[in-house]
Amino acid sequence: MLTIEEIRTAFARSQPIQPGDPVLAQFSMPLRETFYPLGFPMQIETNCEEVLHAAAVSWHGFTRLFDIEPIIIRVGVHGGKSAQCPPTPMCRVQQHIATNIADAENFSVIDLSRQCGHIWLTEAAVADRAYLRYFFLESAAMAILATSYTTAIHAACVEHKGCGILLCGDSGAGKTSLSYACARAGWTYITDDASYLVNNRTDRLVVGNCNQARFRPSAVELFSELTGKEIVQRAQVGKPSIELNLQPLRNISASFTSRINYVVYLNRRNVSRQELVEFPTEVARHSMEQVLFSTPGTRRVQTAMIGHLLDAGALELRYSRFDWAIGRLAQLAERGH
Repeated sequence: MLTIEEIRTAFARSQPIQPGDPVLAQFSMPLRETFYPLGFPMQIETNCEEVLHAAAVSWHGFTRLFDIEPIIIRVGVHGGKSAQCPPTPMCRVQQHIATNIADAENFSVIDLSRQCGHIWLTEAAVADRAYLRYFFLESAAMAILATSYTTAIHAACVEHKGCGILLCGDSGAGKTSLSYACARAGWTYITDDASYLVNNRTDRLVVGNCNQARFRPSAVELFSELTGKEIVQRAQVGKPSIELNLQPLRNISASFTSRINYVVYLNRRNVSRQELVEFPTEVARHSMEQVLFSTPGTRRVQTAMIGHLLDAGALELRYSRFDWAIGRLAQLAERGH
């Protein structure tokens, strides 16, 4: 900022006086591009081409599915004091504000009530594309989508002859492996781990990322096409996994959306008898609700959406073999029992 004497001198000399901007309120972000994560329009405004390139990698293949006003995410990139990639950020949510803070120069602030966000990053953070995508771009987008427009459910989703089935369960329950096995058997693949129930609808419409499947390294024993694939760790903190791009696979039918008919919890641990049985609805409801975070008004909507999803109850698939599990799910889809 200019001192009073500097302003006085410039004024006396008829020199232009540039206003100060100590908090970067006037920081220019001239680059703009619209992307469609999960089919919802999102406009990114930034001063850095690499941010747009990273967003294109995250949301390639998605097209507009829902007619809403675009989510606005502004990403300012500056030099920074360090050439090192910042540490893992810490996420916190209070009321309608979500923050993701790595350090004083790398953080995001998301307004869940206004569906917009502001991200500040150093060039060192942007240089690590996995860090940029995982912790900031994708995190900001999904925070808004999972609180304002959808209800996030920890489940895979597949469809057989127009019948959508959610495959639920804890990590390690086999959601990715069974959903992919179903896809190899001719089912339509929707998503492997994260399903999003679209809010304020009555048709139980789920949207997901059908472009990829992420497997545990042990899955090479189940699917030969995974042999030799690189084992990666997302942004150096995620679980080691094999990421398979499904777009080039001609034998896999895929769709971004499905209407759900059944909710099935997977159980492949210590199974003495393979069977499909009823699953406690209240257990299913609590397992789904425990991951939700949103404003009070949206939380009520999401709770109602889960209730509607579970109107017909839930089932538990106890299995040890893929072929039996796929056949039993096909019977459920075709015959309703």
